[in-house]
Formats: sequence, structure tokens, C-alpha cells
Amino acid sequence: MTDVHHQDEVSFTAPKRWLRAREAAEYLGVSVPHLARLREVRKGPPYRKFGAAVLYDVRELDAFVLAQPRFETKGGVQ
Repeated sequence: MTDVHHQDEVSFTAPKRWLRAREAAEYLGVSVPHLARLREVRKGPPYRKFGAAVLYDVRELDAFVLAQPRFETKGGVQ
């Protein structure tokens, strides 16, 4: 009996939905300590604890950013 390998199989990688704190901070463009401070004062994006891991849903990170106020500058919206 011969070992047959199927190389024509299709592989699919779904976008990552859950980010750890380091990844979420990078995604938002803030430092990990800043994100931790936002958690402490309950002013940051929603998160979940899974064991010792702090996890953020990418969709909720996007919603958090969109909910922040926009600031106008002399040259336009920033």
C-alpha cells in the first residue's frame, strides 16, 4: 500500500477574531501599559478573561475606536 498525499486540498485561514492584549494594543496603536490602564479604569474597549489571558474581539475594538469623539483641527478632521 502506498502513502498518497493530497496536495490539491484547499486551505483557508480565517481572519483572527480574538487578540491578546499585546496584539490589541498594537492593533489600536497604543502601548500595552496604556491598554492595561484603560482596563483598570473601565474606560477601554470590552475584553474577556480566559484563564490568565485577556482577550479582545477585533469587532469590538473597531466599534470602540469609532465611538471615540472626532477632533477638528484648522486643516480638517484629525
